[in-house]
Amino acid sequence: MGLVFGVLFEDPLKKLLRNGVRRLSRMISGPAEPPDLDREFRLGPLHTRCLILEGDGERIFEQERVRVFVNPVDVQLPDEMMRWRTEIADEQERRSSAGEESAWNGSMYAVDDLIISRNGPREDPEVRLILKHADYYTFLATQRLDRRLQGGATPRSLYLDGREPSQMPDFMRSSFGLNIAVVTADNWLMVSRRSRRMATGRDMWAPSVNESLSRDKDSVEGGPPDLFQAARRGMQEELHIGDDQYDLRLLAFHVATSLSQWGAMFLARLCTTTRGDLEAHLSRGIEDGWEHQAIDYVRFEPASTLRYLLRPDRRDNWTPAAPGLYYLALVNTYGRRQVDAALDGVIRDLS
Repeated sequence: MGLVFGVLFEDPLKKLLRNGVRRLSRMISGPAEPPDLDREFRLGPLHTRCLILEGDGERIFEQERVRVFVNPVDVQLPDEMMRWRTEIADEQERRSSAGEESAWNGSMYAVDDLIISRNGPREDPEVRLILKHADYYTFLATQRLDRRLQGGATPRSLYLDGREPSQMPDFMRSSFGLNIAVVTADNWLMVSRRSRRMATGRDMWAPSVNESLSRDKDSVEGGPPDLFQAARRGMQEELHIGDDQYDLRLLAFHVATSLSQWGAMFLARLCTTTRGDLEAHLSRGIEDGWEHQAIDYVRFEPASTLRYLLRPDRRDNWTPAAPGLYYLALVNTYGRRQVDAALDGVIRDLS
């Protein structure tokens, strides 16, 4: 109850209670080490600006142990970045009036805090995700990471560089994404290439499904969003696949450090849909099919998938979260030892 009141009310009690929860988490799980940016994801010669905050692929997060709270206040942009947001809003309104393609200012969530603890004799992971309100134009303004501010600094140099993710201001964490690896019943991994029309990650190879938490779509009757239900919404919108057609597992929480985009990594294993079934199904039309510029299918086996991730024409064209997601999906299926042994073999072959 203390945590709930602390989230709902902007007063000194919130800070006091949050510090208390952090101390309790440390008592349960031991002293927390600050994230080391050298821990950004690596696979041999492949390095992506993604920091896996919690999750190793082998131990999944049970739905009942992931609790989401919402502090119902808007993040506040600095004055100069607020002017950028106004520019974005004016430009989108002009485009809409002219009949041109424009972006809708959807209601989003920003990350206020992510608290990881352990519970019980098995030390099962528990997550408390605390969110604030944001919107799409605020997100777009914060993604102008290399635009100069007065005085010569950029949002990247001022708010991201040299900081741990937990030290980045909340307005620079104005989205939370669901990244899903989809594997067919006959063991093919679906890999998506993002459309050139996307605001971020355009024309890059990415997770099978990408979706952002939405206050309009994921806040049922004004309540906090459910990450699993939001991921299922993404599966429905991007692939038109129903809840009963796959097994969904939450593998990890991460942050794309180069973009300050936070998110969760899921594995969705289709129950009966084969690769051929999926290709035929997608050819008949889906709601958000435009988000996929191209789709590859890779044998979902350690050596084949790892070799694909390290292909020279792929290595520098991944979105930050994709390689880490696909690696953890392999680990969840085959175990860490077998996957890392296959990785050693692939790297030897490449060298």
